[in-house]
Amino acid sequence: MMKQVKYLSSILAALALAVSALGQAQIVDKVIATVGGELVLLSEVEEQYALLEAQSGVLPKDARCNIVDQLLSTKLLLNQAKLDSIEVGDDEVEAQLDARIERILGFMNNDVTQFEAYYGQTVNQVKEQFREDLKNQILVDRMRAQVITSVKVTPSEVKQFFNSIP
Repeated sequence: MMKQVKYLSSILAALALAVSALGQAQIVDKVIATVGGELVLLSEVEEQYALLEAQSGVLPKDARCNIVDQLLSTKLLLNQAKLDSIEVGDDEVEAQLDARIERILGFMNNDVTQFEAYYGQTVNQVKEQFREDLKNQILVDRMRAQVITSVKVTPSEVKQFFNSIP
C-alpha cells in the first residue's frame, strides 16, 4: 500500500510539473489560414515581410495583407496541384537544386568555405532545407500554367475591361 502511495504521488508530481511547463510555453508559430490541407503560418508572412522590407525599405501599411493574399493564392494552387495529382520527379528537383547552388557558388567564386560560412550549413544541408520548398514551387508553377492555358481573352474583352475602369 505504501509503495502504491509513493508511486501515485510521484506520478502526480510529474503531472504537476508537466502542467506548469505547459502553462509557461510560448507560441513559436501560429496558423493564420488553411487552404485545403495547406497551412499558412504567421512565420511565413513575417519572413516574406522581412525580405521585402530588406529589398525595398519602407513598405505600405497593407503589405502584410498583400503577402497573405499571395500566400493564399500559392497554397490554393499547391493544394489543387496535389488534388490533380500533378507530379514532380525527384531528379527534376535535384537538377534545379544543383543549378541554384552552382549559381550561388558562382557568385562566391566557387568557394565552398565562403558558402558554408554565409549559410552556416554545408551545401548538402542547404539543399535538404530547400528541397521541399522547391518541389512545391514547381508544383505551383505547373498548376498556374495549367490554369492560364485554359483562359482565353480576346483583344476586345481587354479593351472593354480597361474602358470600364474609372
